[in-house]
Amino acid sequence: MRNPLIIPKDIVERLFLWPKPDLSKLFLIQKRSVALWMFYFGMILVYFTSLTPWFLWPLRSSYMHLASLPIMVSLLMSLHLKTPIFTRKDFFFPLISMGLLLFMMAVSSGRNINGIFMVFFSIIVYFSLYKVNIPDLHKLCNVIAALLAAILVVSIPFYLLYLLGFPLPHFRIGIGDYMFDNYRFFLIDDRSNWELIPRFHSVFIEPSHLGMACVTLLYAQAGKWNTWRCRILFLALLMTFSLAAYLCMIVMLFSVSWMKGKAVIGKILLLGSIILTIGISSMFYNKGDNLINNLIVSRLMLNEEGQMEGNNRTTDLFTREYEKLFSSGEILIGKGNEELRKFGFGNSGYRVFIYCNGLVSTACLCFMLFAIARTSTNKRACISMLLIHGMSFWAHGNPQRAYVYFPLYILLFSMVYPPNHYIIAKEHDAN
Repeated sequence: MRNPLIIPKDIVERLFLWPKPDLSKLFLIQKRSVALWMFYFGMILVYFTSLTPWFLWPLRSSYMHLASLPIMVSLLMSLHLKTPIFTRKDFFFPLISMGLLLFMMAVSSGRNINGIFMVFFSIIVYFSLYKVNIPDLHKLCNVIAALLAAILVVSIPFYLLYLLGFPLPHFRIGIGDYMFDNYRFFLIDDRSNWELIPRFHSVFIEPSHLGMACVTLLYAQAGKWNTWRCRILFLALLMTFSLAAYLCMIVMLFSVSWMKGKAVIGKILLLGSIILTIGISSMFYNKGDNLINNLIVSRLMLNEEGQMEGNNRTTDLFTREYEKLFSSGEILIGKGNEELRKFGFGNSGYRVFIYCNGLVSTACLCFMLFAIARTSTNKRACISMLLIHGMSFWAHGNPQRAYVYFPLYILLFSMVYPPNHYIIAKEHDAN
């Protein structure tokens, strides 16, 4: 019988035997991951530079060229992968239509042959967007949403400290007709000096740009709204007090339910009642001198000319010139972006796009939107995408900008499908 006080030698040896770690795994980087993140880096650069954060202002004229370099590397690496990244076959018509739009806009702007040749770099970016596999496209959206939320989660607390009166270091900075106090983590626009509380736009140039970026990302992130990144995006959206972004948000809430195959009529009536109650209350609270009434409700009122007060996207001088343009032959091609400078600051919206780029480019824009819509089997997502693009075009006139275009393109392949489309959609994503 074995003595219970004696421990066998083999047991003692096992106590001091440690498995040798496979250090080679620490230095093993999958070739596909490198190629994928090269693609992501290029697309992230395009997306955030289109939002014009102050630290990327020096790249405004060259970001497409810079972004195309890692994307081209990714495209070449993908050709030698067992599981390629760019395999979709439905890229032809979207790419042709986008190329035509960019070319016509370049002609309208009066660019020389070198400027028109630079459109080639933009084509590379959009080619990769149209060719990338759907699962990798969804991951790109997750990464962009997480990065924007990470910026905002730092920016929002510092902005609140500013509102509470904490002395924060800052310096003056300007771009074009914009002038800001730069607090590094957020900007304060000189135009907000007359406002009760400055509108929040983080490190970006306009509250409306940030608001639209949050709306479109939340659209593409439908079904993931319980994540931390989406909660931060919702909060930032509300803090922008952007009327256009608020209207798009309302449309988004109902269209996402519609895409899920849920009834929306009752929700529309309920939300309408809540909005009406808040709007009427804001008109009487503190005699109307409050944030909601000043920035939202008062802008929905009709003026003496029967137009909304918030519909002040163009100056009177520009509006008169815009109306004269329709009686001239220049309306077809447009007068270019340089001509817009003589009207000063404060013009935006669909009139600006038509004035600068003409009716031919506007027709190319419509063709491009319908070309990308036909690549998706989710018809409800297509209708939602076209609706938000229309609202964005009406308010800002820049639907081709990446912070609007990328998420709404990804929305076409969203996983939020109505029940009778689910099987078809899964087959589409697999292909």
